[in-house]
Amino acid sequence: MLKKNICTCFICVSTLLFIPISGQTTYAHKSEMVDNPGYSIKITDNVVDFKEDKEKAKEWGIEREKEWKLTNTEKGKMNDFLSDKNNIRTNYKEITFSMAGSFEDEMKDLKEIDKMFEKANLTNSITTYKNVEPAMIGFNKPLTEGNTINSESYQKFKEQFSGQDIKFDSYLDTHLTAQPVSSKERVILKVTVPSGKGTTTPTKAGVILSNNEYKMLIDNGYVLHIENISKVVKKGYECLQVEGTLKKSLDFKNDINAEAHSWGKKNYEDWAKDLTNSQREALEGYARQDYKEINDYLRNQGGSGNEKLDTQIKEISEALKKKPIPENITVYRWCGMPEFGYQISDPLPSIKDFEEKFLNTIKEDKGYMSTSLSSERLAAFGSRKIILRLQVPKGSTGAYLSAIGGFESEKEILLDKDSKYHINKITEVVIKGVKRYVVDATLVTK
Repeated sequence: MLKKNICTCFICVSTLLFIPISGQTTYAHKSEMVDNPGYSIKITDNVVDFKEDKEKAKEWGIEREKEWKLTNTEKGKMNDFLSDKNNIRTNYKEITFSMAGSFEDEMKDLKEIDKMFEKANLTNSITTYKNVEPAMIGFNKPLTEGNTINSESYQKFKEQFSGQDIKFDSYLDTHLTAQPVSSKERVILKVTVPSGKGTTTPTKAGVILSNNEYKMLIDNGYVLHIENISKVVKKGYECLQVEGTLKKSLDFKNDINAEAHSWGKKNYEDWAKDLTNSQREALEGYARQDYKEINDYLRNQGGSGNEKLDTQIKEISEALKKKPIPENITVYRWCGMPEFGYQISDPLPSIKDFEEKFLNTIKEDKGYMSTSLSSERLAAFGSRKIILRLQVPKGSTGAYLSAIGGFESEKEILLDKDSKYHINKITEVVIKGVKRYVVDATLVTK
């Protein structure tokens, strides 16, 4: 896959053995499905794939729904979300990036749904299906020409998504069987949902009966790692089949459950205690006022020649290397226009122009990158128009800066200088009538 490399001074951030069982149903034993830095996944049980066998899927769904152990009230709440009764599904993306105090009723409902996912205990891995329009996963170019796939768009689609991770904006609902395609929904997502067997935590996904069909509902703390993209023909329509496996990427979103700081303290309290006095002083100085001088020095002045700053930078980086990021996480950074090379007063360019400049590129930051475990918009962000949503793999160099005390509200993950990240997709979100761009990216491990 062709990747452009952009260096900038601005910050933001196996085999398969198929065994046919009773006609349509297939079981695939998967082993070491994904082996990327920080993202290894092992599926130790048989993966069921019902394909178009609705009867067997229904039988399986009846049994698996019982595993979730939701009350009737909870099932009703889940179905209200799936049917978009209170517009939560429609507004989910805006809710995620809104200020505290907005969407209070919706937040209460989402808290309840998040609690329901804590009960999820999927005991069998399964391949599920969902047909979507290209824009739903962040492909913003025309894909089709009548009943066929445009050849140039097909290549661009593969360039954007092959081997990458797709981050969804909301809970993901999928079908237990393949669905009929339409003229618009020509991307077929074939999503393998691991059971969580052999891991310390179960997969937060469960089966629920919705509109007389058993469906899979998946928590937002996962990304879809794309393993294969191919053309298929369904009822005369040429479609793209996108096959992938879910993998965990802890995401507190706007931290409505107030769990982000607890996670940070749990994982970095000992790190903070083990810092030397000089490392602590360097980090505290950076957090309070030195970040501007240090980052300007690193980004714009070559990062050498100032003995005082060189010493402080050395202490900061050595501190960050002491405790790598302990699991895959999603972090956020609200960016001003200058951080992407524009003037502060410039309007957002068209998404076409923005994609031409940044999509599928690798950006490098010579300075330190401040990010947050929370997506919540703060008053201090003012009119910042670009939101970086960054996947940080396990083992990356960084630390929960708020663990050193005095910075709890920021929920800050500080990433080491010279970080690079690959931009996977760019989408729009409208927050209180103001359009912004969400830049989804993955940190490149060193």
